Amino acid sequence: MLPHLNTIPPAILSAARFACATELFRLLQETRQRTLGLLEDYVSALGTECIVPQGAELNPPLWELCHVAWFQDWWLSRNPQWNLGTQCATTINRLPSRLPDSDWRLDSSLIAHERRWDIGLPNLEGTRAYLESSLNDNLKLLQTLDPAHATDQELYFFRLSVFHEQMHNEAAVFMAKMLNIPLRPELSGFAQLTALSQNRTPTVQISLPSGDHFLGWKGQGFAFDNELPGHSVHIHAFEMDSQPVSWQHYLAFAQATSNPLPVGIEFREGQWWNTWSTGTSTGPGTLLDMNAAASNVSWDDAQAYCAWAGRRLPTEAEWEYAVELHAAEPNAAQLSAMQSTPGMVWGEVWEWTANTFLPYCGNPSDFEMHPYQDYSKPWFHDRKVLKGGSWAASYHMKHPKYRNFFQPDRRDVLSGFRTCKI
Repeated sequence: MLPHLNTIPPAILSAARFACATELFRLLQETRQRTLGLLEDYVSALGTECIVPQGAELNPPLWELCHVAWFQDWWLSRNPQWNLGTQCATTINRLPSRLPDSDWRLDSSLIAHERRWDIGLPNLEGTRAYLESSLNDNLKLLQTLDPAHATDQELYFFRLSVFHEQMHNEAAVFMAKMLNIPLRPELSGFAQLTALSQNRTPTVQISLPSGDHFLGWKGQGFAFDNELPGHSVHIHAFEMDSQPVSWQHYLAFAQATSNPLPVGIEFREGQWWNTWSTGTSTGPGTLLDMNAAASNVSWDDAQAYCAWAGRRLPTEAEWEYAVELHAAEPNAAQLSAMQSTPGMVWGEVWEWTANTFLPYCGNPSDFEMHPYQDYSKPWFHDRKVLKGGSWAASYHMKHPKYRNFFQPDRRDVLSGFRTCKI
């Protein structure tokens, strides 16, 4: 279950990045509960084989779950240098896998996307057993550490495993929406969106003065490699929307320009409908909340809207800077996607920025990769940066420094955007 952000103590919102061994023990179990709950909903809709059609934006659900178990084993129980964290060798002899031939079948960097449908994976029962045995062994490994004094390096791969599984949980929600698979709102995260709508306020323009901003991560805790090296940048004064573009404004643009509608949105009987039925059941859908943030919008769509409206997308530095200035307390409200004040609302949808995904160091050849080398570097140049987090993302993923990245034409992501004055 994903609590609404307003109900979460601010200190918990960054727990995964700073969690001690005891907290990570709970986070790994909590994340797995959501994983298994989403699996139950998929089985209810698709049957025990969980077959989905082949598609560039889809994955076989059982492959995804076996990949989650494999990933956790690869970096923890099978890795003799797991306790070295980012200092772990890039090539190392690992212990045997609990699932034969898993290293070529479940490594997303090695297995061709179209092969994931026909490589002979475990059945539903075998997938659940694989997940259970993997988690149990890695929890035992975690318990070998000092509960209160384990270092960031010793905890690095446990934190990475939490984030990795949470990313796949969110991807399961993306896919369910694309395939119109009903999910329980407390598992999909849709309950967060419902709660947010009760407190939504009109969009206003926020004036940001010029100033310096530290872009990227600094200090202790967990950081993804693409958040480093953190560095100071100068921001010129600008004006930005207090929250993402709403359905009301986006659909006015779509009608005026005949731009393709986002997935799950239909106009009938003189009204706009969400055909996913809010993720609770199949059927004709529900009336669209026109004040909610538009989602399943590509970067290309966002650029087209900006050209139509005479606006522009913020840079990722401007986006971070706005959160920093409009948070009551940087280490508290800044981390809460729905508590930033006065009026900087984020966390409902992933927000496209103007930036192409590139390393902060400028030259990709100088980029210092973490041991998971395929996380960032292969995707430089052809993807765009998103900030914030969607209603389907775990609240632990929502951090102002986090850089998400997708191809500019992707419409399956719960992505939207806000605009700036030109």
